[in-house]
Amino acid sequence: MENYHFRGQREDEQAMLVVKQNPWTMAKAGYIDLVIAIIVVVCLVLFGASRVTSMVMFLGIIIVGAASFYYWFIWWNGIYILTNQRIIKIDQQSLFHRLISEAELDRIQDITTETKGPIQTALNFGTVHIQTASAQTVIDLPNVTNPYDLQQKIVKAHKVAKGELPGQVEISDTFEQKAATKVHL
Repeated sequence: MENYHFRGQREDEQAMLVVKQNPWTMAKAGYIDLVIAIIVVVCLVLFGASRVTSMVMFLGIIIVGAASFYYWFIWWNGIYILTNQRIIKIDQQSLFHRLISEAELDRIQDITTETKGPIQTALNFGTVHIQTASAQTVIDLPNVTNPYDLQQKIVKAHKVAKGELPGQVEISDTFEQKAATKVHL
């Protein structure tokens, strides 16, 4: 992750891990697409190939495209970065609303994972809860793949930051977003 840089990065800070939410979180867009497709088919059956059906199909395509883009944009811009000094949560909440939280590794007090329901259990994703000794006491990293593995990597980085483990932490695995080289906060 030596090539991974982001705005606000400190001089002596190195990104060790970049995590995105599990793609399953975009399922809502798929449900919307399915409902609109059913409406279009019902219009075709009821009205045949008419002007009404053409208008419904056109509007359906526009709505499906907009909804798909919206959910992809939210997913794509939601990033969690683990550095050798802190953990940063970039939460894209809507098109024009971004929330950025961070916690210094040496201020972490407790880290827990939570996997709820059959889908999260079957697909192995869930939430990592990070409790800190700062004003914002909890940072949640929702819908991450392999939450227990991520928890263990944060614990290891925390121990190195506090001096409980010697050396530097080298973290490299499938979580990495290898293609990206810049993040604009």
